[in-house]
Amino acid sequence: MRHLQQIHATYRDRGVVVLGLNRSDDKDIAKQFLDDNGATFPTVLESSAAAHQVMAKYETFGMSAVPLTYVIDRDGKVAGAWYGFSGNHDEGLRLLRKLGGE
Repeated sequence: MRHLQQIHATYRDRGVVVLGLNRSDDKDIAKQFLDDNGATFPTVLESSAAAHQVMAKYETFGMSAVPLTYVIDRDGKVAGAWYGFSGNHDEGLRLLRKLGGE
């Protein structure tokens, strides 16, 4: 979460948008988690059955763990995707550089 906040704070003035999607938590739990972690980027809370169906479609690509990260380029194409968190955000920064974020 903190790595996403850092990317948001560093790159938002360059047109990079970090958008969180929480598809499983209660609204109060999700808000408390964001507040506790200092997250200021926009986050969508959608835990309906329809949201689960949409995400199930993405899971067919082998992307099923949490956190799940997608980097979408300016043309709306997925430039990279991965799940899990290894303790740093090198993959995201590499993609931002490749896409002209720095």
